[in-house]
Amino acid sequence: KQWYQRRVAITAGGFLEYVEFSQFMKDLFLKGDCVDITPEQVEKYTAEVIHLMDTYDENRDGRFEMNELAKALKIEENYLNKIINKKSIKDKHVQSVLKHYDSNCDQKLQGIELKAFVGDLVRSTPDIPFNFTMIEQACNYIEEMSGDNMLNIDAIKLILSLDNRQQLHRKLSEQAK
Repeated sequence: KQWYQRRVAITAGGFLEYVEFSQFMKDLFLKGDCVDITPEQVEKYTAEVIHLMDTYDENRDGRFEMNELAKALKIEENYLNKIINKKSIKDKHVQSVLKHYDSNCDQKLQGIELKAFVGDLVRSTPDIPFNFTMIEQACNYIEEMSGDNMLNIDAIKLILSLDNRQQLHRKLSEQAK
């Protein structure tokens, strides 16, 4: 997922075109230190992966979008759904959210940690498209709500409150139109 997001950041369109993927594979294996892999093997593997991408390309546009990638990779269950679907979100739930997303254990979410958290927030709302643009837009709204580009335990609690999740949903729904 992180490789895809870095690659998508280069295209900025929220998708990966088959041609870009093919070039990436050539760059990765043929220009790198992989001396045991022949160009024919790279072509064969690339063709197999593109066939898989084509299988999950729901709108048949020749582009692999984040939501299509998520389905192809069977990305783990959305962690936030376990929390958001509770009648009330308690401090222990907020602590578990922080622990889940805070990969460097600094007690705050920023950078890729923040994007993973926000990505799961976006994914938890089925009528909002799950793509790079929506994740970026949601990050911007969350930064506006919290007043910072990082979230501590109090900011996470604020974001997970029902009112703020509904406000975020409304803003993203308007953006998606």
